Amino acid sequence: MNLFDGNNPKLPLWMRELLNKVQSMTFLADDEEAVIAMSSMPSVICEAQLSYDKLKELDEEDDFTRELVKLVNAKWTGTKRELCEKALLLENTYYKIQAGKRLPGRDTVICLSLALGLNVEEAQRLLGYLGYGLSEYIKRDFLIMYCLDKGKSPLEVNLLLEKCGLRLLGPND
Repeated sequence: MNLFDGNNPKLPLWMRELLNKVQSMTFLADDEEAVIAMSSMPSVICEAQLSYDKLKELDEEDDFTRELVKLVNAKWTGTKRELCEKALLLENTYYKIQAGKRLPGRDTVICLSLALGLNVEEAQRLLGYLGYGLSEYIKRDFLIMYCLDKGKSPLEVNLLLEKCGLRLLGPND
């Protein structure tokens, strides 16, 4: 049986439905790294390009660290340790990020967004502070955006990415 087979009865229904849907779709690339490698135009990477006005608005508002702290305080009811476990993040890394001593990579922000239960718009906004984004034209991003909308955890996303043969989320930055 194909790993990407959406008919595998051992997979949850939501995942089977999504895998079947994705098989019939056409994407620019499987992963954002492939887009960067084949394109000299970075504008292709993020469909939700931030305009100059939006960037200025973000600059005038809070910075990434303050926005993250605000979201954690508003959306997370557990301990920081539980958040780190759910976000597949080492506690000391999280505390460095929270203190503004380290800027996280794209996947770390995605894991935090998933763990906090952010929707796509909130995640895009948080990613935007660091110049990142998600695009529905990239298969991996499309799957991540779907999982953000459905409130899936980073572990569930990694199971889905593994089934599709795509790079897993994790502390690679």
